[in-house]
Amino acid sequence: MLHSTSLVLFESTDATTVLSDPVNEDWLAVVGGVSGELYEGISRRYYLALSHFRGQRRRSPLPGGKEVSASGRQEALEAVLSEMEERKRADKVVASRDAPAVFVEVRPDPQDETLPEALRDFSKPPPSLRDLLAGPGRPPCDSLCLMRAFLAAPLLGVGDSPKDVYRLLRSNPTFARACGFLGREALKQLGELSSRRLPGLSTCEEFSEVMTRYGLWQLARIEQVVENLTSGVVELEDTLAFDTTHLEANSHCSSVVVHDATSEDKKTTQRKVPRVRKTCECGRANWETCGHPWVPTDQGAAVVVKGPTRVYWAHKASIASLGNSEVPIDARSLQHAADHDSRTLIPHLKLLLRDLPLVLSMLLFILADDGYQGQKEAVARLHDKARLILPVHPNGRSKEKLAQEFAGIDRFTPTGVPVCDEGHRFVMRGRDLTNERYIWSAPDDEAGQSVCVGCPLATSCLTKGTRRHIRVDRSEFPPIDWDQPQHLAREKARYQRRTGVERAIKRIKVDLHGEHLTHRDGPRVQAHLDRKLLIIHLLLKADSG
Repeated sequence: MLHSTSLVLFESTDATTVLSDPVNEDWLAVVGGVSGELYEGISRRYYLALSHFRGQRRRSPLPGGKEVSASGRQEALEAVLSEMEERKRADKVVASRDAPAVFVEVRPDPQDETLPEALRDFSKPPPSLRDLLAGPGRPPCDSLCLMRAFLAAPLLGVGDSPKDVYRLLRSNPTFARACGFLGREALKQLGELSSRRLPGLSTCEEFSEVMTRYGLWQLARIEQVVENLTSGVVELEDTLAFDTTHLEANSHCSSVVVHDATSEDKKTTQRKVPRVRKTCECGRANWETCGHPWVPTDQGAAVVVKGPTRVYWAHKASIASLGNSEVPIDARSLQHAADHDSRTLIPHLKLLLRDLPLVLSMLLFILADDGYQGQKEAVARLHDKARLILPVHPNGRSKEKLAQEFAGIDRFTPTGVPVCDEGHRFVMRGRDLTNERYIWSAPDDEAGQSVCVGCPLATSCLTKGTRRHIRVDRSEFPPIDWDQPQHLAREKARYQRRTGVERAIKRIKVDLHGEHLTHRDGPRVQAHLDRKLLIIHLLLKADSG
C-alpha cells in the first residue's frame, strides 16, 4: 500500500558543525583570505567609486563601448559589420599606430578629471574610511562582506551573478554569517561605518557594477598575485605559457547578408554580428524612428572557430600561466573575439610589463602554440632576454626526392623528422655547424640499444657502425629554428610544458565554472575572469599557510 508523504524542509543553524565540515574547507579559505591591508585598500576605493557612481546623472557607457548612429536596425547591424571588417584590415598591419587595441581596458580613464585621484591613479592611496563614510545618511553595505560572497559562491556550485549571490545569501544563513553579514534586520553596530545587514538584489547588482566599471576586481586580482609572488606562495619562474580560450556568450547574434561584388553569380553570404538595441527612454516601439544611437547587446562577442565542427558565438580571452607550476597569473578579455591569436601575444606581454613587472624580470622562455607564428622578432624587441618557443610549422611540400638521397629513409614528416623504411622516426642529435646540417640518427629500443641492431633492413642502409646516421641541409627545412632546433631533446622537454596553460584554463573554466558567462560585454567578461583568478590565488595562499 502506498502512503502519501510530504516533503519536510528544514534549515540547519548549527554553524559550528557546518563550518568544521571538510567539505566546506575551500570556500571558507576564500572567505578568510579576503581580509588585511590589501583588501582594506580595495574596500576604501570601492566606497569612493560608489560615491562617484551614485553622483552621476546618467550612467556612462562601459569602457570600450560602441555607439552606432543609424536610421534603422538593419543599417545599424551593417555598421557594426563594417567596423568588424575595418578591424580585420587593421590586423594585417599589427605594428601600425592606428591599429585598434586588442584587449578590454577596465581601468578608469586617467585623463577623466571628474574621477577622484585615487581612482584615476591606483598608486595614490584612497581616503580613510572615516573620511569616506562618516556623516549623516544611510551607511552603505559592507564591501568586504559582499566581496567574500561573490568570490566564495562559485565554490558552492553557484554562479557569481548578482542574482545568484543574492539568493545564496538569503537561502544559506551559515554562508551569510561566514561572509560577515549579521542578518536581515541587523542594525548598525557601534563604531561601524558600514552596514552588515543582508543586502537586497539591487545592492548586489550595484556592487558588481561598481567593482567592474572602476576596475577594482582586476586591481584586487593583480595585487593578490603580486603578494603571492613576493611572499613565496607562488614561486617565480623563467618560463611563461600563453594560449587563448573561448567563453560562450550569454547572448544571441544577428545575421547580415553580404553581397559578393566580385562574383558573377552575385553570391550572398551571411555574417554574424551582435544584436543591437537602444538605451533611451523612447520605448522599443519607437527605436526605428528616434534619433538616439544603437549599441550592441554584447560588445566583443563574435564567431570563434576552434575546429572544423567547433564554431561558437563567444568571447575570447588570452591566458598566461607559469611554465612549471601551471598557475595562471593573468587573463585578458579581447575587445573582439574574432581577432587572430597572433595579435594577442605582444599586447599581453606589454600589460604584464605594466602590471606584473616582477614576472617579466626573470622571463627567459615563452611557450606558445603554432597560432603565434611570426612573433619572434617582436618578442625580441620587447624583451631582449626572452625567447619565444614555438612548434615546427608543418611544411606541406613533398620531400620525396630528398628522402631518396638517403639509403634506408622512406620519407620526411611535414615537420622535418626522417622516417626509415622500417617505420622508425629518427632522433635529432645535434648540428654540423661547419656545413650547416642537422644530424639525425636512429632511435633506441626499449632495451636502450639502437633499433638498427635487430633490424632486418640494416644491411641495405648501414655501411659502417651499428646505428644509421644522416645529415640534412638546414635549408631544406626553414621552419626548424637553427639556433634552438625544436627537435632536440632539451627543447622538446621544455616545450612539453606548454600544455600546462591548458590545464590552467581548465581550472578557470571547469573547476570554477568559469565557462558559463552570466554577464555581457567585454568589461564584465574581464571582471568574470579576474574573479576566477583571484579565487585561485586566495586558495593558493590559504594552502601555503
